[in-house]
Amino acid sequence: MTHVSARWFKAVLVLTLSQLASASQAQPAGTARTQVTAQVVEQKLAMVDKILNRSPVAARVLTSQNEQARRHFTSARTLMSHAQALSASGQLHGADVLLNEAIWEISRAQQLVPDPGSQQAGERARFAQLEDSAVALQRTALIALPRAGGRPGESAERVARAGALVEQAVSLARANRYIEANRQLDQALVLLLKDASARLAGHTIVYDRRFADRREEFDFEAERYRSFERLVPLALLEFRPAPEALALIDRYVAQARELHDRGEAQVGGDPIAAIKNIVDGTDSLRRALQAAGLVVPQTMDSE
Repeated sequence: MTHVSARWFKAVLVLTLSQLASASQAQPAGTARTQVTAQVVEQKLAMVDKILNRSPVAARVLTSQNEQARRHFTSARTLMSHAQALSASGQLHGADVLLNEAIWEISRAQQLVPDPGSQQAGERARFAQLEDSAVALQRTALIALPRAGGRPGESAERVARAGALVEQAVSLARANRYIEANRQLDQALVLLLKDASARLAGHTIVYDRRFADRREEFDFEAERYRSFERLVPLALLEFRPAPEALALIDRYVAQARELHDRGEAQVGGDPIAAIKNIVDGTDSLRRALQAAGLVVPQTMDSE
């Protein structure tokens, strides 16, 4: 017997129950089904038939080694066949239900066997985002020095390994091997995020810098702010906080951005106030990271 998906059985069950209910009693006012016309059904039938039999999607799926995608396509063909039978007998609503199910099955198959050009473009865009995040975390690791008593050797080793992975990723990207490049960047980001977590947990960060003037100090604090800001989405991916924590994180991030923008506006006229606002914004980002699950110190000293 031809395999039919569980979704088709569900659609038929819904259809049958609907028909039985219609036969036994009139529908109450305001609950009538949306009218499905023969023209709508014909258009959907033509579209589904074209995708299943005369499209690049069909060629990709049927020549692929992805058995799950091929099963989705087979299920879509079965659904279309039953839809044609229902349409021929005048059961337009039932035909429409099954055609919608067929479209869903096709979309699932297409996701499993994506167009190479679209996939390449997506991987290229993802590479740019991952590289930017990796560079930001590398910069954070280089400017944040743990106090004596920490374990800088382990941190340096993690950062060095991450740096090597980033270099490999860049080389792969230059050869248009973005999928492999992104795998390397994923590994690098895991190392850098672990380094940030280990470096921040239980240690106060010291920024060993002297500033020529307030503007240089502001620029340094602004860069530190940006490094923490870029760490937030990575922490969200790593720790997957609960919905209530996400609401708190959003509030802290919004507050941080408001303070940052205020500092940027003040730096020309009142650099001291501008620096304070930027530092307060960084503290708000730190609280967002804590809410996400990344333990960070309550205070930061400058020497």
